[in-house]
Amino acid sequence: MVGLESLVDLSLQVQHVLAHNIPGSFVECGVWRGGASFLIAELLRQAGVTDRKVWLFDSFEGLPPPERIDGPAAIAYSQNTNSPSYFNNCRASLEEVKRIATELGLASYTEFVKGWFDHTLPANRDRVGPIALLRIDCDWYSSVRCCLDNLYDQMAERGFVLLDDYYTWDGCAIAVHEFLGKHRLRDRIESVPSEGCYGYQSAVFRKGGFSWNWDYRVRLSAQEIATLVQPESTFILVDQETFRNEIAIERRVLPFLERNGEYGGVPPDDETAIRELERLRQSGANLIIFAWPAFWWFEHYARFNRHLRFKFPRILENERLVVFDLQSKRSAHGPLAWSSGPS
Repeated sequence: MVGLESLVDLSLQVQHVLAHNIPGSFVECGVWRGGASFLIAELLRQAGVTDRKVWLFDSFEGLPPPERIDGPAAIAYSQNTNSPSYFNNCRASLEEVKRIATELGLASYTEFVKGWFDHTLPANRDRVGPIALLRIDCDWYSSVRCCLDNLYDQMAERGFVLLDDYYTWDGCAIAVHEFLGKHRLRDRIESVPSEGCYGYQSAVFRKGGFSWNWDYRVRLSAQEIATLVQPESTFILVDQETFRNEIAIERRVLPFLERNGEYGGVPPDDETAIRELERLRQSGANLIIFAWPAFWWFEHYARFNRHLRFKFPRILENERLVVFDLQSKRSAHGPLAWSSGPS
């Protein structure tokens, strides 16, 4: 029942938790047959993690009846028992799900808690301890509120709260908005694109208001830069000084404009940008890398843009980075087609 896009996003979030040592367990409330939880457990196994568990909370008796606040679509779903998406009211027995965990070799990574959330969550909070990732897939307003009310305070800073039904059922969205508003939390809701309802399937927010999409793009950018830039090389990073210090690679990174090794702000004009680029190139900078926060430069500094694109080979261009090789000249075949920004 969980779409591919949401599963990919979930796997990336688990990997992010492990890579950045966000403390705590992984918790899923509303597990059906356990697929999403078992994906998390498999990622823990592959990473050799033995000090974290995946907690699976569920009634294992199906969903409770929806209420009016859950919306007409929820009421219609609960009444259309012949629908192929009804799945026996999302009912799967505890014995069946445990058997699957054993067959997959994941039993040692999982902890099952059977019962309704208003009883099991308060009774097991101390056992669960800190939470790095909380996946809420329990559909209705009262269940979603119960999960947030009982478990949010145990979320680690920068921890993930995943909302499988945010775009599917009205009650889920209302519960999330009410909770964040009541506690005046600055956490931003971000969406996972898909071909489902509204063009999105699920949503996520992080404790403390940190952006998942931003962190993920920085991580991908850092990986791409580490691949492109040789060890002990010097390169220029044009990023509006937004994440230069977060790219932990063993290279010399120069801001642009550069003033005594520090960021000197944006160029006042094209001539200054071209002059400073040539100064840094002649002093040994091998590449100039534009990150997405500075893509507006390509339109604003038109002559600087033409100088780059007609003089130096462009070795990477995607939605995150545009990279020019400053130590090579254009081929005899002429420049690549000029554009005002990244393709």
